[in-house]
Amino acid sequence: MYSLSLPVFLTIEENVTDNLLFELQKKFEDISQKKIIILTSKGNYDRFSLKFKKFQQEVLNFKLYFVEDSSYDVAVDIAKKISIEDYDYVIGFGGGKILDTAKYAAYVSKKKFISIPTVLSNDGLASPIAVLKTIEGKRKSFGCKTPDGILIDIGIIKNAPDTLLMAGLGDTLSNYTALYDWKLEDNNKDSGINDFAYLLSDTALNMLLNSKETNIREINFVRQLAQSLVLSGLAMDIAGNSRPCSGSEHLFSHSLDENYEIDAPHGLKVALGSLVSCILQNRNYKNIIEFLNRYGIDISPLSLGITKEIFVGAWMKAQATRPERFTVLNTIDLTEDYLEEIYYEIMEVLN
Repeated sequence: MYSLSLPVFLTIEENVTDNLLFELQKKFEDISQKKIIILTSKGNYDRFSLKFKKFQQEVLNFKLYFVEDSSYDVAVDIAKKISIEDYDYVIGFGGGKILDTAKYAAYVSKKKFISIPTVLSNDGLASPIAVLKTIEGKRKSFGCKTPDGILIDIGIIKNAPDTLLMAGLGDTLSNYTALYDWKLEDNNKDSGINDFAYLLSDTALNMLLNSKETNIREINFVRQLAQSLVLSGLAMDIAGNSRPCSGSEHLFSHSLDENYEIDAPHGLKVALGSLVSCILQNRNYKNIIEFLNRYGIDISPLSLGITKEIFVGAWMKAQATRPERFTVLNTIDLTEDYLEEIYYEIMEVLN
């Protein structure tokens, strides 16, 4: 039977990392006496050096480790170090690549993991999945476990680049087509749907779709985005898989990652995928366009570096990236001509 493991705490406050040890002691009373390793990047250390130095002064057994590459091999090597040197807590402080590396290293070494994101670009900050590079730099999703604690500093997040905040919005937006594909699978294969996981994913989506706030840096909106991404992560944990937040739109993104070199945020790629999936699902995408326009999110293929040929090729190869996953792609006969028609249609509605 699948074992559910929800976080011990979730804290979303402004400047909460200014007194990091104090905040962590609220949840783990003995943490100052434990051996702690923080995984981050040199850039994050330079940017937040005062926070790190203060924490280092307060914790006796503390190690700072700079993650230079978010690969499976690196994560396993770090897990070995954690196990051999007997660290008790692993803290990931950074963006998605740092958090995924730290999350998987903590999972392999069976240590408590605390997630402290510096950006809100995807739901990985709270999910039981780590995306790591493997052979030839290709990215692969590995199951692990949800963080034991999540600490989100709004003061840090609201100063992140616009593109990364918009990517977070795009990743939540993808729940719209992922949930449809999940129901489609159940209707065709009687696979079963976890109603509570579905509810959390749907709530995460609607929290943003129905928001009246238009300033993505406004404190309450950043809090809403953080809550939405956490709910999506927890939905996957409860479901025991990524189906509440990953459908045909994610297969498109996986195809781009595995077959082409597209340097665009994951959240923007899956948002583009959701727009196309809506068409394939024969659904109205007006609400998606309104959402994108409200926040100035540009997912035009050309702005993401996706030519018509790459667009068509990625969709033709999408199902092969996860052949066991049932989506709308299993119910239609995709052709290059049809995909070219869709390409021109979305180019028109996005411009």
